[in-house]
Amino acid sequence: MSSPSATRSTWIDAAKGLGIVLIFLGHVWSTETPSAIYVWIYAFHVPLFFFVSGLTLKPGAGALPSVIGKKLRTLIVPYFCYAFLGYAFYVAGYFLAQKQGIRVEQFDYGLWPPLAGLFYGTIGEGRLINGPVWFLMALFWTFLIGYLINTLIRQPILQWLVVLAVTALGLVLAERVTLPFSGVAALIALVFLQAGYSLRSQINQLATWAAGTRWTIVAALFIVSLFSQINGFVRFGEGIVGNPAWLMLFAFAGLLMVILVLQLLEDRVGWLAFVGRYSLEIMLIHMLVIKSVKVLMSGMLKLSITQIDNDLGLGLIVMLVSVLLVVPAVWVMVRYLPLTVGKATAPLSRRPVTS
Repeated sequence: MSSPSATRSTWIDAAKGLGIVLIFLGHVWSTETPSAIYVWIYAFHVPLFFFVSGLTLKPGAGALPSVIGKKLRTLIVPYFCYAFLGYAFYVAGYFLAQKQGIRVEQFDYGLWPPLAGLFYGTIGEGRLINGPVWFLMALFWTFLIGYLINTLIRQPILQWLVVLAVTALGLVLAERVTLPFSGVAALIALVFLQAGYSLRSQINQLATWAAGTRWTIVAALFIVSLFSQINGFVRFGEGIVGNPAWLMLFAFAGLLMVILVLQLLEDRVGWLAFVGRYSLEIMLIHMLVIKSVKVLMSGMLKLSITQIDNDLGLGLIVMLVSVLLVVPAVWVMVRYLPLTVGKATAPLSRRPVTS
C-alpha cells in the first residue's frame, strides 16, 4: 500500500471504499447459505482489492530488504495485532458463555485451534477468529512475488508467462490443499495484481472515452457478471474458487464494471474515497464488531447465531449497530494505535491517504 501523490485519482480510493463496504455487507448475513446477491458480490470484491494494489505497484522502488521491511510493518504487524485481538475477543466470549451456560456455535472450536491458527495464517476450520486478516497475509505474499517478478524480469511477455504459471499453480492447489499463510489465495491473486500493474495506463485512458460508450460497456459487464451464479459461491481466502475460467471471467467483469462506474461518477464518490482511505482499519476491526454484536444479540434474544445470520431484519440491526461502533473504533485505531495498523503516529485530521 503506497503513499499518495498529487495526481492520485479519487476513483482509486473510491474503489477501495466500495470494496470494503461490500466486504462489510458480506459479513453481516450468512455465508453458509449465501443469497444470489452474495454470490455476485463475492465473485469480484476480493479480486478488486488485489487489482487496485497492482495499480500502485512500483517495482524496483528500493532495496529488497527495505521493501520487505516496509511490508512487514504495514501488513504483517497489523495482521498479528488484530489476529491476536480477535483471539482475545474469542476467549472472553468463550468463558462468558460458559459462565452463563449458553452454547454459542462459534465457540465449538475450543481454545487451542484458534490460537494455533494465528500462526498458520489461513482462514477456515476455526483457525482465524478475525477472519478478514487473512487478506493481509495473502497480500504480503502476492505483493512480494509480484514485486520480484516485475523487478527481475523486464520483458512484459515473460512477466505474464511467469504470473500465469504461478496463478495456475494456485488454481491447481485450490480446494485440494490448504497452504499456510494464505498461500493458495496469494498465488491465485497474483494475476489480479499483475493485471492492475500492467493495465494501469489503459485503465486511466478509459476516463477519456465518451460517457455513452463507457456506460454501454458497464451494462455489458453487469450482464456478464450476473451469470456468476454459474460458478457458485467463491470464498477466495479458503481457496474455494470454482471453475478457473468462470472465476477469471466474472472477477474481471465485476472489477472492471466497478472501476468504470467509479470513473464515470468520480465527482460524486468523494465519500467512498474517504471510506477507502480507512479501508485497512475497517478490514481489521469490522468482523470483530459484527461478531460481538451478533453474540450479544444471541444472548439477549435467546436466538442462535445461525438464526440471526439468516434473518433479514435482524441482519439490518446488526449492520446498523456495527457501523455505529466501527466508526469510533477506527478513530481510536488511527488516533491512538497507529503502530498497530502499520502507520507512523499522525493526528487523524492530517492522516495521509494510503493504498
